[in-house]
Amino acid sequence: MSKVVSAMDMRQNFGTLLNQVAIKDEEIVIERAGKPLARLVSMNSATGGKLDFRDIGKLPNDIWNEF
Repeated sequence: MSKVVSAMDMRQNFGTLLNQVAIKDEEIVIERAGKPLARLVSMNSATGGKLDFRDIGKLPNDIWNEF
């Protein structure tokens, strides 16, 4: 599940939130006026990087658990 923060909270706590994403592999949704604007994810997460579906051997083993 994603953690939702306001754009103001993101600006004020960027370092802490960045650590949560990088170290704890959390996902953060940034919103302004109650509307989601962006998502901050780890480069190592399956949702953060781009997947190459041309070679199924490159897919993470747990990719199908998301569906």
